[in-house]
Amino acid sequence: MKQKDKIVLVFLDAIQGVNYHRLQIPFLRLMSQGMRVHFFTDFDDIKEFNMEVVSHIVVSRRCTVTNYKAFKEWLTANDVKLVLDNDDYWELPKHNPAYETYRDVISKEIISTIKIADVIWTPSRYLAKRMSIINPRVDIHIVNNTLDMDQEQWQQRKKPSKEVRFGYLGAIGHSRDIKEIRYNFAGKQLYASDLMNYPQILGASHALSPLPVDQYGKLYEYFDVSLVPLQGGTFNKCKSDLKIVEAGYTRTSVICSNVTPYREVIEDGVTGLLCSTPRDWKNAVESMTKEKHRELAGNLGKFVKKNYDLDAINKIRTDSLCL
Repeated sequence: MKQKDKIVLVFLDAIQGVNYHRLQIPFLRLMSQGMRVHFFTDFDDIKEFNMEVVSHIVVSRRCTVTNYKAFKEWLTANDVKLVLDNDDYWELPKHNPAYETYRDVISKEIISTIKIADVIWTPSRYLAKRMSIINPRVDIHIVNNTLDMDQEQWQQRKKPSKEVRFGYLGAIGHSRDIKEIRYNFAGKQLYASDLMNYPQILGASHALSPLPVDQYGKLYEYFDVSLVPLQGGTFNKCKSDLKIVEAGYTRTSVICSNVTPYREVIEDGVTGLLCSTPRDWKNAVESMTKEKHRELAGNLGKFVKKNYDLDAINKIRTDSLCL
């Protein structure tokens, strides 16, 4: 059987942000273009497949197997390549709510998976270097995050407003990051994710209830300017620039911390505003007018559409699979 006619097995252990954006959406597009793909949710399900028709197994962050050496030997015996997609560093800061779970279990699983992977996809060059130290022989490819612009959630329009509205959309674990801003938003329209007291910490005028990952983009309807604060450190350096991509595709301008991964993609004053100090944040917020927002958002939108096209990024995936 020719390689291109074989099946790619894609492991989805949960429909969460990382799996959704980096595996489910890209492979659904590839399936619509003719690739043979099967999604599975339990490693025990692999036994149901005739491995002679399987070319690759793709996993997000880690394999959940009990014996990694035996699993690698089984893959090799069946001539199946293991592809690891990883967009996060495995050593969490101690203040992160998931720190103990990662330290005791997940970090070890991620490292074990890196060691046996044949191919690795990651959006972060910094993270790629870290993983290449663990597995110097692995074939690593930079695969950026992107979105499926055909989805309804990304085709929304901003709700009308005469004022410039600011917004913060963050997942659990960013309480310290948002304190980088240190700005009093009294008198301004600020929307914030209703998680971990984010609205209270930021002094937001509106709290946004979380939405499922396939509806999340609708939250960008409420504000014009996305606040993207992030502290330095190894863990955050390994993060992706997904927030920039989301903003670019939703006609949203950005004010973000002047750290990796944002400083590599944002041209200060052209596609967004970069902030290194609380004074920078104050100046950026207070200087934002409707006209400035529209200019920055327009430039960012052009940049994102040029550099984060789903089909172009999927070609990196298929080329690395030799399909």
